[in-house]
Amino acid sequence: MRGLYLFPYVAPVIAVAFSWLILFDPFSGSANALLVQMGMTDSAINFFGERPLALIMVTVFEIWRYFPLSFLFILARMQSIDSDMYEAADMDGASPFQKFWYLSLPQLLGILSVLFLLRFIWTFNKFDDIFLLTGGNAGTRTLTVDVYEQAFAISNIGAGAAVAVIIFSCLLFFSFFFLKYVSREEGL
Repeated sequence: MRGLYLFPYVAPVIAVAFSWLILFDPFSGSANALLVQMGMTDSAINFFGERPLALIMVTVFEIWRYFPLSFLFILARMQSIDSDMYEAADMDGASPFQKFWYLSLPQLLGILSVLFLLRFIWTFNKFDDIFLLTGGNAGTRTLTVDVYEQAFAISNIGAGAAVAVIIFSCLLFFSFFFLKYVSREEGL
């Protein structure tokens, strides 16, 4: 079951992105046909072409695609927590919420902070999903898409390199700040 749950993460991004594009296509997509047949909308919706909706769809895609990795990290950490602590909490009469708040969450803060740092860096550098789904149109243009557009679409290598250096500087500053201040609190 875990292997099936990890499918969105391990599937090739091109195959998954085009599956989503076909599923949500405004002319022949199953999602639009279902919405029209159920009477939820009168006409087809361009999920990846309208400005606020495209950003929402890309965000949902990113969550769907990359949550399994985070879940696997969290599950591994949860399984490594000593069960004696929970037995002692049961003996003391702790509620499930208290066991989560005072036992589980402090044990998970280290892995959650590492996941936050990694996901922030990976999301900040995200290019392929956004480019395949929307091409950077409809309000989804990010700095990495801008690097591609500048350097390769209009052949302005200098401007593309400048934006890439800005991205690197931002990530370096954030990582330094995170590792210097936040990781001390988490014991990393």
